[in-house]
Amino acid sequence: MAEENDSKYTVGYRKPPKHTQFKPGQPGNAKGRPRKSTTYADDLVTELRSMIEVLEDGKRRRITKRRAIAKQHVNRALRGDVRSIELLCKTTQQGRPGQQDLSSLIAEFREKNRCLTTNAVGEGAASIGPAADTASTDKEGEKS
Repeated sequence: MAEENDSKYTVGYRKPPKHTQFKPGQPGNAKGRPRKSTTYADDLVTELRSMIEVLEDGKRRRITKRRAIAKQHVNRALRGDVRSIELLCKTTQQGRPGQQDLSSLIAEFREKNRCLTTNAVGEGAASIGPAADTASTDKEGEKS
């Protein structure tokens, strides 16, 4: 009876031969897509995030390898190691990525505030702040 069904089946467009079709329960791509290969930077980050045990103040603690390295550099800098001191100074001066320099933000704020207060004083509106005090003394100086 199976032979009768096979003889009725015609091979053609979008109809592959029965013996080459996937069997029920058999995946089409058994191995699947290969995993993404890791880069050196990925491996380094993974390794620095791994935990180790350290003995600190007579107690065992689990900390990341990154934190252990930071502790070693700080301790060496305290003992007078010049290279560790230079590294710590460079690192702290750079700040964290994504943070803007505070002095540039303050200068920008002052410039915007100066423009707003001069416009407010020119219109005769009362303004609050040190810029308003200097503007009022200038007007008094002009009156006398």
